[in-house]
Amino acid sequence: MFRSDPKVLVVEDDPDLARLYCTSLTLRGIDCLRVSDGAAALRSIEESRPSLILLDLNLPTVSGWAVISDLAANPLTSDIPVIVVTGEEPKPRLPHALVVLCKPCDPAYIAKIVADHLPAPRV
Repeated sequence: MFRSDPKVLVVEDDPDLARLYCTSLTLRGIDCLRVSDGAAALRSIEESRPSLILLDLNLPTVSGWAVISDLAANPLTSDIPVIVVTGEEPKPRLPHALVVLCKPCDPAYIAKIVADHLPAPRV
């Protein structure tokens, strides 16, 4: 039987914040992948099939808004939970986001929110 442990894709263009988020997740025993732009996020989602995505909205190449839109429109990815961490005020409602957190936000708090919403391992 194949077992896949949950993994989180962190999509953050600020390298210091991405490192902080991944360190906090790793300290909780959560596997973490990291990319710094929207195009890389879409490729990584297709390749790695993360259990949850921690997503900034203001990204180079493809915006976080477009990433969310693509996820929601694709039946293969529409069930992947998304937690948005952003420095901008999300004006339109984000129906695909479970939680929207505003920067600055404590990385330990973000890790707790992620852990609370992370799906159970697939068996």
